[in-house]
Amino acid sequence: MTLLKNNILIEIERSLISMKKTGKSEIAILGTLAKLSDLLKAIKSKWLDEENSDGFYFYQAARNMELVLDKMEYRFKNSQKANDNPKIAEDSLTLLSVIDEILAITQSHKVNEHSINNVLDKTRDLRNMAANVDLIEPL
Repeated sequence: MTLLKNNILIEIERSLISMKKTGKSEIAILGTLAKLSDLLKAIKSKWLDEENSDGFYFYQAARNMELVLDKMEYRFKNSQKANDNPKIAEDSLTLLSVIDEILAITQSHKVNEHSINNVLDKTRDLRNMAANVDLIEPL
């Protein structure tokens, strides 16, 4: 297990580990993924309303996480038909730590050169990792 800080991600991680062990994806994870989706929407809204235009980098980070989440949900919904068990769980697990790091940055109120560079680097890492496991659409 990783050292995740976000409670929603901890819940997702537990479900994914269970799926990996059993070799079966559970559609029940969609409810937890919906909680994460709601959190991402709130983060995007927060940064769109921010007067500091550099907050747009944080909005974009949340948007990229949302794109990954959309693809993750799609794969879980179709995992039985696509014979994607337990691959979708394994693929999703690989992204949780970087998603957790990005969430921590985007939920902070600190917009400075360091946080901007950090969120850009982590978002690039997320996109690359997600592309390698078919959890984001290609550019």
